[in-house]
Amino acid sequence: MQTLQLDTETIEVVKTTRRGSIALKVEPDRIALMVPKQFSDATIESLIENERDWLLQQIRQHQAEMPKRLLLKNGHELLLFGEKILFKEDHHTPVKTLSVALDGAHLMAYMKTARALKDPQATQRKKVVQFFSEQLQTYLEPRLQMFAEQIGVQPTEVTIRNYKSRWGSCYTDGRVQFNWRLAMAPKAVVDYVIQHELCHLIHPNHSADYWALVARHCPDFDTHKQWLKDNGAALIAF
Repeated sequence: MQTLQLDTETIEVVKTTRRGSIALKVEPDRIALMVPKQFSDATIESLIENERDWLLQQIRQHQAEMPKRLLLKNGHELLLFGEKILFKEDHHTPVKTLSVALDGAHLMAYMKTARALKDPQATQRKKVVQFFSEQLQTYLEPRLQMFAEQIGVQPTEVTIRNYKSRWGSCYTDGRVQFNWRLAMAPKAVVDYVIQHELCHLIHPNHSADYWALVARHCPDFDTHKQWLKDNGAALIAF
């Protein structure tokens, strides 16, 4: 397999039966440039150098884009803290029970269980939700403590919930809850939601004083709020 380096990106060159045109394929774990098989190595290197800026622009643009839909299907892209990962089913590795684990840029679902499952897809989804919930819990713990100290509040309990219309909630007794789907949002957005909920422990409303407090601790909250407005529906629908 021929590979070429373009800045920090490694590009896999794939020769195909295409006639005179090239195509760029960007996936979470690989970048492939499809070229006509009659192209010589020197021609390919020259082409990449001449189209350097365009190729980098296309790569960066794709990496920054949200997947059109977040589907729990083999070969589809998902997100982990805003970074694209590829969901893959493994039907060959024997496992005692269906399990889900991160392997590089792949979220692997090991499906070959010792006993046949009545509803493997339902079990698979349950394991995926558990994976994202654990990822979010791990991220939340130190960030919540840090932001709580900065804001001057003390949450009494933190839980991960399966909300279908909100990102988090808090209660006057100090309980704070977060949507497990936040594990798919960029970490800066998660931080905003944490601060958003903690500020409610001081102002249990959306008054001017409340938003002033949010702005004091998260000056660019508008950017993160907009990200949720633009992309939140895709996460909630997952």
